[in-house]
Amino acid sequence: MKRSTMNVLLLAAMVSLTGCASMYDGMIGCETGMRNHVLASKAWGHWSWCYEHLDHPRDFAKGFKAGYQDVLAGGNGCQPTLPPQCYWKPFYQTPKGVCRIHAWFDGYSHGALAAKQDGYGALSEIPISPTARANIETSRRKPDPNFYRSGVDYGPPLMMPGTEIPVAPPVPATPDHSTGQPIPVPPTPKTPDVRPYE
Repeated sequence: MKRSTMNVLLLAAMVSLTGCASMYDGMIGCETGMRNHVLASKAWGHWSWCYEHLDHPRDFAKGFKAGYQDVLAGGNGCQPTLPPQCYWKPFYQTPKGVCRIHAWFDGYSHGALAAKQDGYGALSEIPISPTARANIETSRRKPDPNFYRSGVDYGPPLMMPGTEIPVAPPVPATPDHSTGQPIPVPPTPKTPDVRPYE
């Protein structure tokens, strides 16, 4: 009896451990959803004075909060194709019901705009380290095919200590056939400063 009870408990523990990641994701989603709902309600409390004289303020407020939450969740704030399912009932298939649906859509657009103005446009993005961002940007750049043919002088090459750059021997003076005088030899170029290998 004890052995079967232990097996059942062990099996239950194994089943619960396999769902930890999905349970954790669900908890994060629930926490984020509650945060977005609270922020949208606060935003409506802050912005509602602008919309006091509307015909359908409750529907506008629902749309405003939905649009605000969409931007908080990482959406772009564009109106959805259809309103929520609560507006699909026959009650809203009247001229007044259609006006209430349009009020919801108007509120959605205003809420999304308010969220962007409040600075929540990129709230759902998880920032990455500056080093990783620089590495990504560097990997996206294409190398310049003319980099080594650009003609830019990058200075003398780095040399190992104790090595010297070979210098050509001076050219002997040759007589000028028209005057018979020797042509002066230009001075021997100086050895460039050699920087130690770094």
